[in-house]
Amino acid sequence: MAIETMRLVRLATQPDNVFKMIDYILSVDHFHPELASTVMNEGNAGLPFPNEKIYESFLNRCERIVSDLDLNLDDDFDREYSIDEIEGAITEAEMKYNTLHSHETSSALDSDDKIALDALKQYPMDHIEDSFIRLKFGRIPTASLSKIVLHADKRFVFTLLHRNKHYGWIAYLSLSEDEVMLREMFDSLYFEPIAIPIVTEEILNHDCYELLDHIYGYVKKQKSKEEFLKYITLFGEEVVLTGFVAETDIENFRGLFTDRVVIRDFPADSEPGLMPPTKLKNGWFSRPFKLFIEMYGLPQYDGFDPTFYFALTFCLLFGIMFGDVGQGLVLVLGGTYLYKKKGMELGAVASRIGVSSMVFGFLFGSFFGNETILNPILNPIGLPIHVASPEFTMPLLITAVALGAVLILSSILINIVLCLKAKKVDEALFSQNGVAGFLFYGFALANIAVMFSGASIKLMNPITMIIFIALPLASILLKEPLSNMIHKMSATPHEGWGGYITEGLFELFEVVLGFVTNTMSFLRVGGFVLSHAGMMSVVIMLTEMSGNAGIVALILGNILVIGLEGLIVGIQTLRLEYYEMFSRYYDGGGKKFNSVY
Repeated sequence: MAIETMRLVRLATQPDNVFKMIDYILSVDHFHPELASTVMNEGNAGLPFPNEKIYESFLNRCERIVSDLDLNLDDDFDREYSIDEIEGAITEAEMKYNTLHSHETSSALDSDDKIALDALKQYPMDHIEDSFIRLKFGRIPTASLSKIVLHADKRFVFTLLHRNKHYGWIAYLSLSEDEVMLREMFDSLYFEPIAIPIVTEEILNHDCYELLDHIYGYVKKQKSKEEFLKYITLFGEEVVLTGFVAETDIENFRGLFTDRVVIRDFPADSEPGLMPPTKLKNGWFSRPFKLFIEMYGLPQYDGFDPTFYFALTFCLLFGIMFGDVGQGLVLVLGGTYLYKKKGMELGAVASRIGVSSMVFGFLFGSFFGNETILNPILNPIGLPIHVASPEFTMPLLITAVALGAVLILSSILINIVLCLKAKKVDEALFSQNGVAGFLFYGFALANIAVMFSGASIKLMNPITMIIFIALPLASILLKEPLSNMIHKMSATPHEGWGGYITEGLFELFEVVLGFVTNTMSFLRVGGFVLSHAGMMSVVIMLTEMSGNAGIVALILGNILVIGLEGLIVGIQTLRLEYYEMFSRYYDGGGKKFNSVY
């Protein structure tokens, strides 16, 4: 029902303490920071804080190793690390990764390579490759395997480790002095050497884990602080963070910082060019409906919070169109579960509109579509209202239109009050959503009500026609000249009287037609009441025709109606709120309060 009062806050410290100040800020959930680009202007000589993105570079280097090796590192760290310590640890991990992981580790081998390598490990190879002996491992086409024996006069020995239908994997030993000659020989046999891994994947992963553990978490944390530097402004030798805090939180906010951080606070609108953010403050009933307000657009900081009015009218309209005690109870229980267990705000909305559905369900005498089960309770008090009976159809539609007219009039009244509060006297008096529109629309409705009631009262006479029709329509037509006169400007429109009157007459016709169409739009309220009753009568009929399977038909039918019609009714209710009411008094245009936490 209200908008939180804000305070403009400036936090100032020395450049060497900026990360410590950011550390405090990242731990709170009630501070809205402003970008340095919005704070700086020619008048204050502010500069953006230099950001070399050192930790972003560190993190990118870490992520390459962590993601490729699938290291399970957490975000914890045990202490602060210097730039040199971080650089040294990451560089060493990169050396191990790049030197051993590229083509000399088993991750570069396919399945057959690994089978052959496992066979090779059965041989004692420790210290075998010294200055005198060379060991080579690789694969050779199966067609070349038999040709190796043709070179038996050469000084080498080999063994077959593994083969498939295309290749054989061999290892051969030779003297170092014969290495070049044997390489040429094996090249002629299409031998493909494979580097023998110096370490296993497990050892490599372990070494990199040991090097990056804790440092990885520290670098991630510092990188998040580095990203926050876009909110820091440099004023001379002082760094400043500007933002907004709710007035109710300002004292707790002050107690979070050390002596090296200076806190100054001012009225929210004291800085030209900085729009205060909007933080809605609503009661238990209307709080969940703020998601629909945010969807349309938050009110400006000094504007009107329509959440309570929206919640009240939304529940009213939804309940009328979806009146059923049993189905409303399902919405209450399902919505409560989704909100309590899943944290869904839409669940809280469902529980509230479900209560409204139950209330109107009692009026209509409907319990999961059955219109007789509640009669023993309702008949003694003159209920229920049988909406499906033919004699009730016309009164229902008239009531729906009358309800729409009341809601439109109330929306116009809200707009008049808001315009007067904002000192927009011309809008409050001369617009179709001001006094002029209220008098014309209200008088037209009064005449229609008298006509339908059959009363002998005659509202239409020359005096009332002048006061309630001619003057209001003339005010709407001449809104621009009258507004100019109020602001002590020339009454002549900028395009001249001829063009203004011609265009104004078409717009006036559109205004009058708009009142008619907006009012008729509420016929859908009565239409959905009848639609709901009709759908449930079909469900009851199918239940009676299904015999022993009737309970299944009843359950499935109610599920279908709750899911399908409930969604459609919700959308139509939202449409009435946005197009028939919000358009008359609400503009939005506010900035959401976004906490850094």
